[in-house]
Amino acid sequence: MAAVVYLHTAAGALRQSPDTALWHFSNVFASLGTAAVPLFFMLSGSLLMSSEKTADPAYVLRRRVPRVLVPGLAWSLLIIAFIWVREGGAAALSRLLALPYTTVLTPYWFLYALVPMYLLSPLLKRMVDNLERRHWNYLMGLWVLVTLGLHTLRFFIPEPWNGLVTENMTLGVSLLEGYLGYFLLGPWLDGIRKLPSRGLLWAVFLADWAVIALGTWGMTSAKGWYGEWFSSYQGLFAMVLAASIFLLVKSCCGGGRGSGRRLVLLSSCSFGVYLAHPLAIKVVEWAWVRLTGGPSTGIPSQVCIWLAALAACVLGVVLVSSVKPLCYLVTGQTFSTACAESNLFSLFRRR
Repeated sequence: MAAVVYLHTAAGALRQSPDTALWHFSNVFASLGTAAVPLFFMLSGSLLMSSEKTADPAYVLRRRVPRVLVPGLAWSLLIIAFIWVREGGAAALSRLLALPYTTVLTPYWFLYALVPMYLLSPLLKRMVDNLERRHWNYLMGLWVLVTLGLHTLRFFIPEPWNGLVTENMTLGVSLLEGYLGYFLLGPWLDGIRKLPSRGLLWAVFLADWAVIALGTWGMTSAKGWYGEWFSSYQGLFAMVLAASIFLLVKSCCGGGRGSGRRLVLLSSCSFGVYLAHPLAIKVVEWAWVRLTGGPSTGIPSQVCIWLAALAACVLGVVLVSSVKPLCYLVTGQTFSTACAESNLFSLFRRR
């Protein structure tokens, strides 16, 4: 959640010259933030595949899918209302009519990938429950080699030779196109009983983080514009980074211990924060200009904007989820669940 907010806070700085301290700072931490979206998919898959309710199509259609669709639509309509105020009715109508096939804001592409996974989840649940480990390994190996592997190689082979490693859209395994693979990677990693040593996991994590940061710097310097070859979600580097973080946290925090109220609250806020953060960043940046007389141009100001946007999102979600008519509409949580986990009533209830 924090990483996604940082990625979009630092996006402007990364599109500037790579010769500034702000660019290098942004690149280092945006490279780490590369793991955020894959982790969202992995955690969704891990949690859904571990729930017996997921096997019931009626339950998924009645309870799960609306929890994503309703808030996604509500926030999209809110953004369209802002467009109407700023750009007029024609621009707003154009965005509204385009909603079925394009996002009103770039970060909302996540919803367009997540909803099909929710729709497929009853079938995936039955598949996962009956897969032998060797079949699991085959499925994940196919995804890593044929989808992520080919995408990664294609970045580094010049034209026209990169055509040799371009997946054919008719004969390829397009069902596993990047994101669904992450949805299945989560439960696959969660099923590992004997984890690699923490030392090895730390080494892989730090090495991969360095490769993404240094590779992005090198490619940007060579091309003259910011390139996301090394941080692509459909590449091997992002997958290795996300998988190593997943296993490190599993290694350090496993064993059946409870999450604690603060972590439960933040976890429950995460979807609402994801939906709210693009607007929050814009508002905080606008307020920064009004307070300081100019846009943020340094590391301290970027960090302040990131933390302010993140805090505003969390606080906003907590407050809105405390209002029963708005709770489900804005966050996807029922009011009773929010009262137990993530609104003002949950903060003041007895332990």
